[in-house]
Amino acid sequence: MSNYLETEKHLITLQAESEERFLAELRSGNYRLENPLVVENPYLINPLAAVICFNTDEKTTAQLTVKGKAAEGDLTHTFAASKEHVLPVYGLYDNYENTVVIVLGSGKMSQVKIKVEELDVNKALYCHTTSEYFGKDLMLISTTTPLIDSAKTVGFDYAGDLRWVITNKQSWDIKKLANGRLLHTSYRTMQKPYYTVGLMEMDFCGKIYQEYRLPGGYHHDAVELENGNFLAASDNDFEESVEDFVVEIDRKSGEVIKSWDLLNILPREKGNAGDWNHHDWFHNNSVWYDKATNSITMSGRHKDAIVNFDYDTSKLNWILGDPEGWGEEWQKYFFKNVTKGDFDWQYEQHAARILPNGDVFVFDNGTYRSKNEAARVLPDNNFSRGVIYKIDTDKMEIEQVWQYGKERGAEFYSPYICNVDYYSEGHYMIHSGGIATYRGKHTDGLGAMLINKYKDEQIHLTLESITVEVLNDEVKYELKVQGGNYYRARRLSLYDETTNFTLGKGEFLGGFGVTPEFGLKVKFKDAESEIPAKHNLSLILEEDRLALRASFKEGSEVFLEFKDEKESKFYSVPTVVHDVTAACVSFEEQNDNDFQFYVSREGLSGDYQVYLNIDNIRYDTHYSVKL
Repeated sequence: MSNYLETEKHLITLQAESEERFLAELRSGNYRLENPLVVENPYLINPLAAVICFNTDEKTTAQLTVKGKAAEGDLTHTFAASKEHVLPVYGLYDNYENTVVIVLGSGKMSQVKIKVEELDVNKALYCHTTSEYFGKDLMLISTTTPLIDSAKTVGFDYAGDLRWVITNKQSWDIKKLANGRLLHTSYRTMQKPYYTVGLMEMDFCGKIYQEYRLPGGYHHDAVELENGNFLAASDNDFEESVEDFVVEIDRKSGEVIKSWDLLNILPREKGNAGDWNHHDWFHNNSVWYDKATNSITMSGRHKDAIVNFDYDTSKLNWILGDPEGWGEEWQKYFFKNVTKGDFDWQYEQHAARILPNGDVFVFDNGTYRSKNEAARVLPDNNFSRGVIYKIDTDKMEIEQVWQYGKERGAEFYSPYICNVDYYSEGHYMIHSGGIATYRGKHTDGLGAMLINKYKDEQIHLTLESITVEVLNDEVKYELKVQGGNYYRARRLSLYDETTNFTLGKGEFLGGFGVTPEFGLKVKFKDAESEIPAKHNLSLILEEDRLALRASFKEGSEVFLEFKDEKESKFYSVPTVVHDVTAACVSFEEQNDNDFQFYVSREGLSGDYQVYLNIDNIRYDTHYSVKL
């Protein structure tokens, strides 16, 4: 007897249902300014947000102010004239009764109280700045250790107070788009250890407007181009290699319209960093487009190299980094150091970008500080930093012109993740988010992996993040958070002239394509027993795919079978274990023999019984799917 798998609703659908409920209540009731409808956490993933809903007889503007604990913490925005008002409230405090003041264009005023319970979220250990410097902005830091329940993606104001949070397991970078919304990763994974299905455009309530699904998934970084399209770090063939592929995504359709494969640009085996492995040979962790040179810049952690190539032709322009181990034929792409004074190459770097004057700004993690194992620097003697290099691509010369972090030594040392940001000449942000100590000693281990390694000894493991802003070489801001590592930081405002909240269900764009069937005949015999419990089989039918998760012995021959009245469709489930020397995010606890596999619903329709074939034995899962 088969049971039909029920479709698990996507967050876009759940949010649309929530919105429909509060709009129905607004439109069926007599909600006015004096007695508005208040909906806390309306889009389910930000308990520090709300919507306040009411009607007026005439079209009028509405000015909303979320009162701070001090006047400097007030957040104000004026919304366009309307009769039906659905006002998004951002920046509430937890463990606090918040006051929200609404003033109509006529001057009529009302106050709303919103009490938020205390959240189990890591708070700022300290925040050293002033409101005069930091203003109404928040510093957002995205979690890289969401396996720790309290390590959420969060935002802090000038006082170090928590004013924004996302409660589901989203990581990677957050960027503000030209339309005022946020570009963030999808919360759904595609492949372990951390590849997600794509990108999402969302607002500060957590409402998703688009999910851009990519055939090769998404990791680490993406940027918005002038034409609105996205450049995103993706993958081409998980079984061959990872983190060496970048795609351009059409903003309107979500389709991939152009791609670049570093296997066609760089040698796989040369110039290897300390954490290099054959499968994750490049480990791209940033994407940057430079309009002035029409070029793409990528950061290869496992090559200790920043590479730049032509957008149109893919021709390699230059490589920035330690040239050791690359061989003679590649030396022409490297720069010669002409710095008079202190100079260091960057090692296992992150978040490379080209500045308006053509300089290269990057977070130099400094992991090992050598390609030669015998010359490695121990973590307690090491440092991380933000560094700016001036490059001359005609003479192929490089000069180190600015740095911050080296002077702080090991306390600022992050062997993974992190970023820098550029505000203007002399005004920079440097985020060291991957600091880890075990039993009081700094470590080259990555916090996202250490929480699994030391899961029974986490009392001895300290993870923390330090974010600094420097203006003309003076530290103007420093935030420290303990209890997790934080992938990147981004200074943003909750309300500004681009605030863009609209009603309606979000869209699914792009897609996974049709999952290829196995092309050969599959031999099997039916099992005389149920699927052994050791396989820990999980099947979840999502709105756009079927997700299989299970445990298998490495190298097992595994097929997922969809059988209807006429035929069977077989899908080969890969069971090869690949080396993971740099897991930048830990979405879930995983073992080497835990595997994920997904069948896209594109191109499938009908009723299917689902079987699992393991080493020529076919097991009935007792599940069916209606597609």
